[in-house]
Amino acid sequence: MELLSLAKQVLSWAQDEELEIYLSQNETTRIEVSDLEVESSNISRSEGMGIRCLKDGRSGFAYTTVLTIGAAEGALSQARESSRFADQDLARSLPESQGETQVELSSDNDSLKLPMEEKIEFARRIERAARAKDSRVRKVRQAQYADTAYQLAIANSKGLATAHSGTFFTSSILAVAEDAGQAEMGWSYHFARELAKLDLESVGSEAAQRAVALLGAGSVQSAKVPVVLDPTVAAEFLGAFVSAFSAESVQKGKSLFAGLLGQQVASPLVTLVDDGTYPDGLSTAPVDDEGVPMQRTSVIREGRLDSFLFDTYTAHREEKNSTGNALRSSFRSTPSPGSTNLLISPGSQKPQALIGEIKQGLYVTDVMGMHTANPISGDFSVGASGLWIENGELARPVRSIAIAGNWRDLLLSITAVGDDLRWMGGIGAPTICIGEMSLSGQ
Repeated sequence: MELLSLAKQVLSWAQDEELEIYLSQNETTRIEVSDLEVESSNISRSEGMGIRCLKDGRSGFAYTTVLTIGAAEGALSQARESSRFADQDLARSLPESQGETQVELSSDNDSLKLPMEEKIEFARRIERAARAKDSRVRKVRQAQYADTAYQLAIANSKGLATAHSGTFFTSSILAVAEDAGQAEMGWSYHFARELAKLDLESVGSEAAQRAVALLGAGSVQSAKVPVVLDPTVAAEFLGAFVSAFSAESVQKGKSLFAGLLGQQVASPLVTLVDDGTYPDGLSTAPVDDEGVPMQRTSVIREGRLDSFLFDTYTAHREEKNSTGNALRSSFRSTPSPGSTNLLISPGSQKPQALIGEIKQGLYVTDVMGMHTANPISGDFSVGASGLWIENGELARPVRSIAIAGNWRDLLLSITAVGDDLRWMGGIGAPTICIGEMSLSGQ
């Protein structure tokens, strides 16, 4: 790959220092339609190079958005200069060589070349499916199709040289159902690495079903009741507190799990795994953003805290090995620990059977304000909507309520885990049942 060749050339300029070169290129086509009319269609491209320079425990970083030899020379000079003024930290170093690898992940480059009009039709198919599901779907605020092709290359002065490329495709929709003067919204999303695996019609149909199910919703009395979280909501909860599993957060004292390694932090029904090798996962790759091979890491095993997520630096601070969880937001940033494909392992119960065991409770299909949750203390209070459970049946739609609690208490209170794992980007979860939660209503 050309990116790797450029990285090697920059590495040849190394002096008495450690160098790391990170390069990326991506191109995304995104189309949005509303009422079958194109709201926007664009193709965006991004490319750049980040350079880390380490010497005597001092680290400098610089980047450039121009992939030329001249731009690379300038960025390297800036990285060297910034390292001179950095604080010394002997735990900072680059990962050892894993040899040279070049990998093409599951890719669908032919579909990327389809005409724009055909891609616009994909977005329209999503909207048509939503409208066909139920006549009460009167509006579609946004039906979106997008595809992305990317390439990454990483090389360092310890002999590491790796490159990989891939594609992914996404579809989403926000549908509005109306009846008797009331309007409710429903959302759905799906991704795949190949276009043929992207189910456009199901996304539209699910959004319509979610919107229609809430028509006629009202509040309920405040109470403490069993609560069932839809997989999309369970994934949203997990995503809000994912930083608590980062070794960096733990070492900075900003994780509610600090000091609890090996202890029971969740119900025995809960097994949480970070798996950078998960087949067709959105974050699946041969290596992380430092070039360390991706792996499967048990974070919580049957309720016990098994491991945190490490990059090279945080691992060295504890004399451990990286778990392959070094991530970057782009070539403009340095790596830090984060999750790849993080999932709550599915259980054996069908969601219908799980709901059927509840005499009175709430099935939550949507939450609002999750960004206000505190990832350090674990406290949360969010708006919610869903369906009231009465004698094991979904009885009526509910809205204008709030659920509150603590993330650790929630994990410990899980009484059932469904078999219906669903991915929302890099976070996966099945239906889960919480034995009791505080619900604020009328």
